[in-house]
Amino acid sequence: MFDLLAVYNLHSVKDFELLSDDSVSPANDIPIPFLPLPSHFDYNKRTDWELLSKQIEKWLIEVDTELPQWTWGRDIFWLTFIAAFPSFPRGTWHMWDPRIPLEGAFIEQWLETSNNNINVDDDNIFSIRGGDERDAEDLSEIWDALCRDAALFYPYSLIADD
Repeated sequence: MFDLLAVYNLHSVKDFELLSDDSVSPANDIPIPFLPLPSHFDYNKRTDWELLSKQIEKWLIEVDTELPQWTWGRDIFWLTFIAAFPSFPRGTWHMWDPRIPLEGAFIEQWLETSNNNINVDDDNIFSIRGGDERDAEDLSEIWDALCRDAALFYPYSLIADD
């Protein structure tokens, strides 16, 4: 699955390396209401990912699209959306707000891969191969990517303390 996440990781780090330290200083902080995650968030539950995806979506439509936080939010939105709906663009999934484009290294690679990999084999990059074990690995790797990316603009604990 995660040659794709490796590609995404390179792009997301490069995208944000261009930001100066001033762009993420406390004076420029933009509230991120979906973080920290509730203490009961379980990255193995698709329903938790779906709820998080909806919260990020709501935030994105309220944030200025010119801010680096918006690009960051868009990228983590797509991570959470795919965690919630792994068969996207096939299967069943909820329609997201059209103001959030299908852009960013992760989702673009996901779509390219999903279009080219109808049949599943060992050469697939980031496809849902089926089975509980593979599903758990996929969610774990998306969780790891989310934790890493969240730290770019949210340098606190990702999970709330009760």
